[in-house]
Amino acid sequence: MAFCSFSKDCDGNSYVTVENKFITKYLPEADGFAVKVYLYGLYLCKNADSDFGLKSMAEVLKTTEEKIAEAFAFWEDYDLVEVISKSPFAVQYLPVKSALGRPKKVRYEQYADFNKELQRKMQRVGKFVSSGDYLKYMRFLEENAMQPQALLLIAEYCINKQGDGVSPSYIFNKAKKLIRGGALTYEQVERELSAYNAHEGDLIAVFAALGLSGAHQRTPDESEYSLYRKWTETLVFSKESVLAAAKGLKRGTMNILDITLEDLYERGLKESKEISEFLQTREGMANLAFRVGRKLGVKVSNPTPYIEEYIEKWCGFGFEDAALLDIALFCLKNGRGSFDEMHAVVEKLAGRGAVTKESVKAFLQEKNDDLKLFAKIQEVCGSIRKTAANLALVKTWREWGFSEDMILEAARRSCSSASPIPYMNKILSEWKETNVFELKNIPSSVSSRSTFITNAAVDAANAKAERERYYALLREKAQTRADKYLAKANGNARFKEISVELSKMEIALAKAEVFEPKNLPALTEKKQSLLTERKGILLALGIDENDLTPRFSCGKCSDTGFLPSGAACGCYKG
Repeated sequence: MAFCSFSKDCDGNSYVTVENKFITKYLPEADGFAVKVYLYGLYLCKNADSDFGLKSMAEVLKTTEEKIAEAFAFWEDYDLVEVISKSPFAVQYLPVKSALGRPKKVRYEQYADFNKELQRKMQRVGKFVSSGDYLKYMRFLEENAMQPQALLLIAEYCINKQGDGVSPSYIFNKAKKLIRGGALTYEQVERELSAYNAHEGDLIAVFAALGLSGAHQRTPDESEYSLYRKWTETLVFSKESVLAAAKGLKRGTMNILDITLEDLYERGLKESKEISEFLQTREGMANLAFRVGRKLGVKVSNPTPYIEEYIEKWCGFGFEDAALLDIALFCLKNGRGSFDEMHAVVEKLAGRGAVTKESVKAFLQEKNDDLKLFAKIQEVCGSIRKTAANLALVKTWREWGFSEDMILEAARRSCSSASPIPYMNKILSEWKETNVFELKNIPSSVSSRSTFITNAAVDAANAKAERERYYALLREKAQTRADKYLAKANGNARFKEISVELSKMEIALAKAEVFEPKNLPALTEKKQSLLTERKGILLALGIDENDLTPRFSCGKCSDTGFLPSGAACGCYKG
């Protein structure tokens, strides 16, 4: 009875034909994986669809695309296949009967000792070197000028690192990096690997300082060794300084530590003691940035930019943390809830020398008192804007020696005025000149000066400001309405695409008018088609085309009060 035979149920459509010559001549020289790739590729020649590629084959065979490509390269040396494209990867099978090629001849006897020692090293971790793998190692040595003993040293290093997970590709990658660095002999490789081994303990200590999980169990990878060599050789940090920086971070990654060490290098901080002190100070600033942010109502995700832009400067002024937190709360309450606006207040206080908690508290108390008094004036006089100029007048009246009662009395006498604040200032100025600082001393008869009608220039300026505010509000209302409809329209993906296309179309039309007039009809037709489609989308959304642009109350001046010629519009009341 035959060792292998087809059952009676087999037919020509249920199997793949393999030429006998492949089985007798080539299969014995290849490892199992290469044969598996060849056979599956042969199957795909008849059965795969156009979407099946290198990635799909790797998934089916539970391997990597790189290994499959290597296997096909092996068969290409025999002239059994031809790799006709590498991107996308494509292979064409050639007839076995006409194959003449052979892989590059390797002098097997030259590497007998190498192969024997490699097998011994691999067996220590339960690995077996196949004939195919032997061929890869020998080809590597043939194609590179590395000594066999040097490659064995690299293999032993990789075995110690990876254990039973070690692979030829891992060993070759390590060897290639050393070759690029000029390490080709046993002595050169030994020197490089000893440097790796020397730094391993240092890196594990860095991992622990950074709080990386499994720090004592894991071994550093190539990128981490490269970073460490950069820190100690290029930036010339001592291992104690690197560790001090890692401890200062407490939590982080190797990349964050790299950024930190580069920053320390630029600042000229090299010694471990000064690094520790700097990072401790930096940590305090980071905490302060978070606390100030909470007081201001600002979410601080990354404190670094806030430290560099604000906190360092504020601490440089000599402000205490508690004082800065009080300022932040004051800013939030007064509508200045940003670091920029707080910075303006801090600079003003620094200019006065008020940096302690007590001096800042006294200043803010004064400011709060002025704000409270101004609020009472607003209750008496109606809507008066809380501007810096108006608040400065309140401060001035207090400095003149007027009590809150006297200031509010002046407000009551000014409430019917078109410009209450200037009128209040006039009344209080008269009382100051006549030495009237108590309610009981206010004259019962109104002097001719008390009938003062506010300065015409002041009235005119205030009136102008009110008109400008009126028009600004009108324009803002119209723009907000248009923005609302535009946002709704842009919610439709096709509408957004058309808007982009129309924008590009204008440029194309302008170029065509000058350089290619013959293209104008086609471009114009396409533009009209896009406009029609756009109009249909807007109609479906219940939006009129005019809704996408501001609808101003006055079509002549667009709610500015002035015509394009510069003349006042009919709607402008001067």
